Amino acid sequence: MKRIIQISFALSILLLLFSCSNEKMKIALSKGSGGQSYVNYSEWLESYGHNIEIVDIYASDDPVKDLLECDALVLTGGPDVHPGRFDKPYESDRCSIDEYRDTLEFELLRNALLIKMPILGICRGQQLINVALGGSLIIDIPNDLTNPVIHQLDEGDATHRLFLEDGTYLKEIADVDSALVNSNHHQAVDKLSKELKPTGYTRDGIIESFEWRDVSFKSWMLAVQWHPERLERDHPLSEPLANEFIEAAKKFKNKLNNK
Repeated sequence: MKRIIQISFALSILLLLFSCSNEKMKIALSKGSGGQSYVNYSEWLESYGHNIEIVDIYASDDPVKDLLECDALVLTGGPDVHPGRFDKPYESDRCSIDEYRDTLEFELLRNALLIKMPILGICRGQQLINVALGGSLIIDIPNDLTNPVIHQLDEGDATHRLFLEDGTYLKEIADVDSALVNSNHHQAVDKLSKELKPTGYTRDGIIESFEWRDVSFKSWMLAVQWHPERLERDHPLSEPLANEFIEAAKKFKNKLNNK
């Protein structure tokens, strides 16, 4: 009888471990539907062969609850952050704004930071992180800068070279000094939050990426202005981002499971 109990207990442990190992990792997209440009984020992350479930928070009836059931957050691209959030409300006529999305994503970011959830900001998402942490934005690159690099075309993506900063996490994982990236934005970082440090620039001096200045007691976080989800799969500024982000999500999930 004792032997049967021991076997039964061992089988229960094995089943529990098998169940945990096969449990899908949930990645929240702040907006993941509404056109192919949003679907690209899901396809990009899922293409790396991991056991991933994508959660479209924008379509949720209870966004914060659904976020807190996830293992990582992607703040995706889209319209402009309302300039009133960085003390330029008079510039709103030069912006394309979704105020519901602003409210939603600032709240998602606040909650993700509180629980130290991994965060990846892409295009608008990069700009929103900077604003949320006290930074500001250039309202319109072509009109507000002299001799800027072309960052946006009327159709399709522009392409320009990105130069990476020495001693940064991004350069370490990309393992290149510079690379051609895609571009589709008319706004960009103006004043960078004091909590952040730049990791990549274009030739016109625009900050194209940033990370924490001090990572102590903070979420894993990277933020980029280009669209890694639309670059070729083995691009040095696409594949490493996806792999590092997914690995951070795994660690976050395991940490929660072990509490």
